[in-house]
Amino acid sequence: MPIAYKKPDYNQSLPNIVTGMEPEISSRAASTMRQPIRNIQTTIQVLNDDDSIIDTITGHVVDGTIHYSATSLTRRTGSLKMIVDPEYMPSKTSVVWFNKRFRVYQGIVDLTQYPREAINFLLGTFWVSESSLSISEQARTISLSLSDKMAQWDGLGLEEQLKIQHGTPMSDAMRGIMELIGETEFGYMYTSDADEVMPYDYKKEVGTPITDIIEDFRDMYMDFICGYNVKGQFEYRKIEMQKKDETRKAKWDFNSADNDRADLTLSFDESYNLQDVKNRIVVVGSTSTKTGYTPKGTVKITDADNKFNVDAIGMRTKVIQNNDLTNDLQCVAQARYELWKSAHFQEKVTIDVVPVYAIQPNDLITVTNPITKKTYRYMVDNISVDLGVDGLMTIDAHKMYYVGFDYGTADMPIVAAIKNGIEHLGWLSLAEQRIKDCYGISGDGKNTLIIRFVSNQVGGEQASTTAYLTSRNQTMELDIKDFEKLNLKNENGDVGRSKGDYVDRVLGHEMFHAVCNDFYGAPKTIDMPIWFKEGFAELLHGAKERYQSITGYTSNEEKKQALIERASRQLNGAWESTSEDYVSAYLIAATMYYLCGSKEELQAMFQRIEKADNVNLNFLYKALPLTGEAVQMFDKVIQTMQNIDLWKFLNDPTDPDTCSIGGNHMLNLYGRPLNAEDVFNNEEATCESLGFKIRYDE
Repeated sequence: MPIAYKKPDYNQSLPNIVTGMEPEISSRAASTMRQPIRNIQTTIQVLNDDDSIIDTITGHVVDGTIHYSATSLTRRTGSLKMIVDPEYMPSKTSVVWFNKRFRVYQGIVDLTQYPREAINFLLGTFWVSESSLSISEQARTISLSLSDKMAQWDGLGLEEQLKIQHGTPMSDAMRGIMELIGETEFGYMYTSDADEVMPYDYKKEVGTPITDIIEDFRDMYMDFICGYNVKGQFEYRKIEMQKKDETRKAKWDFNSADNDRADLTLSFDESYNLQDVKNRIVVVGSTSTKTGYTPKGTVKITDADNKFNVDAIGMRTKVIQNNDLTNDLQCVAQARYELWKSAHFQEKVTIDVVPVYAIQPNDLITVTNPITKKTYRYMVDNISVDLGVDGLMTIDAHKMYYVGFDYGTADMPIVAAIKNGIEHLGWLSLAEQRIKDCYGISGDGKNTLIIRFVSNQVGGEQASTTAYLTSRNQTMELDIKDFEKLNLKNENGDVGRSKGDYVDRVLGHEMFHAVCNDFYGAPKTIDMPIWFKEGFAELLHGAKERYQSITGYTSNEEKKQALIERASRQLNGAWESTSEDYVSAYLIAATMYYLCGSKEELQAMFQRIEKADNVNLNFLYKALPLTGEAVQMFDKVIQTMQNIDLWKFLNDPTDPDTCSIGGNHMLNLYGRPLNAEDVFNNEEATCESLGFKIRYDE
């Protein structure tokens, strides 16, 4: 029997609408989607051209699917199969007609609150592109094929010749072509900067397809997208690339490896396509007939966190000829876009989930691999959601990697000063000598340390050293943003902050990582606990300033106990990258020195680690087997830490020594305190590096 139809009130306003365009999903919407039981209802609002609601249809959908694409001009397509009242038969007076728009909502009833209202997730604004009717004795159904408004412009051509002058901002050109065809509803429209302009006089003849022109404007600088958002508004956006600190927060975390009943992941599939990986793109434009100049743009992956960077897998170049490009900026823009694709689209994930209706194309999500238990950020490429009661959502996404920005002309004096410190003041070699004298390890001189200067963010990662499983070479990245106040004449590299931030000490810290990577090899170093790597790097130059910067405790004793407690957690695998973490790691390293009792035994410990297998298992005991069992060694370190003499030196503001391994409170290499200015004596420098070939990547 046909289902009885009760006509709802016109202009019905739905409660609790979630568009998916919000920066974050509200806690109520998130908890509703995590309910173990879902009471769902599909609502269709039929809109007139002025956005007024002329009808609302709820609960009549038999079947339906919505597809989302992040890269297609037509972002959303779908199909609906509805049980209909005769009033909905296609006709000029019907709500199902070609001048009508549909807003489709999927509602989930919030079972935790009363009255039990639905949270209504907007799935898209659609135009009817096709309709068919099927009638039987049992039910009347109408099947609709839907697409967003971009489909309205398919087949539409220019009625008059189009001319756009050279120098017109691309955002003006994009808005202009949309207004020319009658578009009045706009969402976010990126405003072009001074360089993102029409590079030549653009002319198209009558009949040129409108969608071809839209694609021309979108691709003029390659790293842009455009299309209709979930509300049916036209958007023009620049793709988030390169800088990790400028990307949005992930909208949803999928973690099927967690024993959380609220996780919505049902299946996980990861694919790799490494055949076409390129890390250097050269784009060549059209040679000018007037000047003979050929525009060119070159971009390469240098970010040490990107496994495809030029240091990790060598230079892999792709050359692209594009005669539509007429200036260097266009060539660089396409090179960046092509490089972004080669660094991102090679690793993809497909997950089937209980539908999370608020996710949109190009949203960021995190996905935890159920096998490796590692969590990565992904950008959503495609979504398919079944609107049925038992329907699933399939998400295709690509893993996010980031390409660091090179420094600019304004930073060149800082770069020159750091180079001078490395080449003439021993900012690397003095630390290497100290590592050799105290720890007994060194680089073998065969491998290259690439020094790269980037410009990311103040207060981020000041310096980092990365080793690779694919190469014995290493990369040391220095973020110029953190050296902007560098005193160019100071031999220690004073950056206007704490003496603990002197550049020679920062680079000395990094050289401990570089030497360990070279001496032990990347596979073993990666398996070492973070507290060991960071603790002995801090011990190399001393951590008194960092210790004294920790405040908020009522007494030195309270601070001491808090740091010992933190050290205990670190020995059990905790690490939060706070300043307190570095201090407590330093305290573990210092305690291990006290337990060794001499330079010879300390060096023997480093040699012992080199011979050990599976260092990620019972590392502390393998480094210092001073007790019968591994757990006893853990207790011995914590007990010894309570009573070491180091505490009184750290708490004495009149003591000039930085409490480094070479200072007068430990190995006393020079028979005097080593303060911040002479913990590394620049007058002793003889070369830029003892154990590495140094190359600057510029």
